[in-house]
Amino acid sequence: MLNDILGLSTKPKGGHTKRVKDMVRRAWSVPENVIIMVSELRCHEEGCPDVETVIALMRDGAEPEKIKIYKPIAELSLEEIKSNKPT
Repeated sequence: MLNDILGLSTKPKGGHTKRVKDMVRRAWSVPENVIIMVSELRCHEEGCPDVETVIALMRDGAEPEKIKIYKPIAELSLEEIKSNKPT
């Protein structure tokens, strides 16, 4: 396991990452061959939220598509996932 030297990542507990991935796949109709990455990041810079969740869709041969939601993974709801669907 890598150390988080900069203190940017947090390790969500309780299966929330899998729960969010499942919601993203259903809400956005993401095919099974697309990898979904979900990360929770902390920000120490002035003016940014304390915690944000970054969702990345990784399609074969394409740049990752990233969406940020300014809440912890554990607090994300299906409605928030649906309303942040990439265009």
